[in-house]
Amino acid sequence: MLRLEHSWTPNIDRLAADGVRLTQHLAAAPLCTPSRAAFLTGRYPLRSGMVSSQGLRVLQWTAVSGGLPPSEITFAKILKAKGYTTGLIGKWHLGLSCASPDDHCHHPLNHGFDHFYGMPFSMMADCERWELSEKRAVLESRLDVCFQLVALATLTLTIGKLTHLIPGASWTLVIWSAVVCLLLFATSCLVGALIMHADCFLMRNHSIAEQPMRSQRTTPLMLQEVSSFVKRHKQGPFLLFVSFLHVHTPLVTTENFRGRSPHGLYGDNTEEMDWMVGQILETLDTEGLTNSTLVYFTSDHGGSLEARFGNNQYGGWNGIYKGGAVWKVHFTTPIFQPDGAGACYGQIVCPCSGNRVTHHAPPLLFDLSRDPSEAHALTPDTEPSFHQVVETVARAVAAHRQTLIPVPLQLDAADNTWKPWLQPCCGRFPFCWCDRDADPR
Repeated sequence: MLRLEHSWTPNIDRLAADGVRLTQHLAAAPLCTPSRAAFLTGRYPLRSGMVSSQGLRVLQWTAVSGGLPPSEITFAKILKAKGYTTGLIGKWHLGLSCASPDDHCHHPLNHGFDHFYGMPFSMMADCERWELSEKRAVLESRLDVCFQLVALATLTLTIGKLTHLIPGASWTLVIWSAVVCLLLFATSCLVGALIMHADCFLMRNHSIAEQPMRSQRTTPLMLQEVSSFVKRHKQGPFLLFVSFLHVHTPLVTTENFRGRSPHGLYGDNTEEMDWMVGQILETLDTEGLTNSTLVYFTSDHGGSLEARFGNNQYGGWNGIYKGGAVWKVHFTTPIFQPDGAGACYGQIVCPCSGNRVTHHAPPLLFDLSRDPSEAHALTPDTEPSFHQVVETVARAVAAHRQTLIPVPLQLDAADNTWKPWLQPCCGRFPFCWCDRDADPR
């Protein structure tokens, strides 16, 4: 959790004051899919195949065949085997199905959880038709180009047919070209709505509860589920993983918290999340479970610096302190945009492979105890231990690589491209609409 300096977060502060602050935590990845896989399994994402060789660093759609392999051992599986009742409420983003829309091979209930309520995918700006867009803008631009090309071909065929300049042209070909042109135009106009229905929905266990999701009421619905789970299972040991949709773009914040923070929408969203933490702690108090329940609050990774529009920063800020080590070695770094920015503005995430990275030989070395912002790379002239440190780290990297076993890469295009036959739908696609949850009071 990246705490804003002046944000009012009394409930998170209460956890810190009454408990233990773990200040040396490191995320296994800077993005949610691989980081969550590592958090659940205690293994590097590479070991479970939750990486890509093609630059696709998270699962792109709900209807893909990639995901956390069922063979992986999660802490939920371990606790379930010890007699715990286990539940996950909130975001999943570790896959859903493999071969059919109902096989749910990657579903939370196939990874040790007894109960699931939440998003099988992830929050996106496209879920709220924000000015920021992870998928809609790219798809619309590609469809627009295809539409223009087909429209030009249709016009050429029509003129060629009427003027007899294209002898092989037939009205059948012209008509079919026109039909394809209209379909591309319609799809371009509707792609935003299609994304909302395809990815922005809620599930309860194996059934779709709400499609598309009405995000303004998701917060009270999630709290209602938390309270219900705790009350049902308070007599025995339980594990409840509450995976907040906060603080993630599009920063969906209910009316009660909009405009409350001096830090803008991100601050509003942070304060609402803090309030949700307080509601959960209050439930534990009410049910007499406070002194017998371990509450662990963490973030899956740091802020998304690229999530900004104009002068507004929507993805948080990571600060200069990296933590976890004194020496930091970079063998490869992204090509930051603009140069020296420490982020890749204009892109959704920074690339980590191919011709969009810089390979350093010798690698860059920083002493975080003296240079926490990594502003000044060390050299053999400025650091007497330069070669010793680099060689030690290089040996550790080589030893790590020796332990790797090749596994299918779940985030490569073959398993990370939208497959219509895997699309969850509570109607007939693309008319996926249902609301099986009553409004919470």
